[in-house]
Amino acid sequence: MVQCKFREITFSDDDVVNLDNWIPAGEYNPHNVRPWLLHDAGFVLAVVFASSLQEALDEAVDENKLDRFQIDVKSLHEREDYMTQNPDEMADGFDLDCPEYVDENGGKWWWAVEPTFLGNASEPFDIESLGFEELPNPPRSFCAQFAAAQE
Repeated sequence: MVQCKFREITFSDDDVVNLDNWIPAGEYNPHNVRPWLLHDAGFVLAVVFASSLQEALDEAVDENKLDRFQIDVKSLHEREDYMTQNPDEMADGFDLDCPEYVDENGGKWWWAVEPTFLGNASEPFDIESLGFEELPNPPRSFCAQFAAAQE
């Protein structure tokens, strides 16, 4: 397995979510697709080819690479960490008439801390500790691929 290192973070092809979206440097790239390295304190979560960080995050979520950051509103412990039953403590931008969650006892819960909604399903995530690096987009190289195949 070939590994690469960027700023002391090591990753491999196994970490790449969507290698088919790679457009090597120097080739026609109208949407500026480039690699994004997503990590948690240097631990690689994914490398994603995308036009923006938002697109990279959404793609990583859809490929289940950021599951550890997802907020499970059905879990009482997580609800207590991120939500409130007191409408006065509700985060700005949410509707009092539309609670985010109604528990088994009919209790209404609203976001006290606004999460980041990601992926096709727009699910809630706490990505405060998530790190990211925009990687330089390498050119296509037959010799590099040939050398890697020989290892």
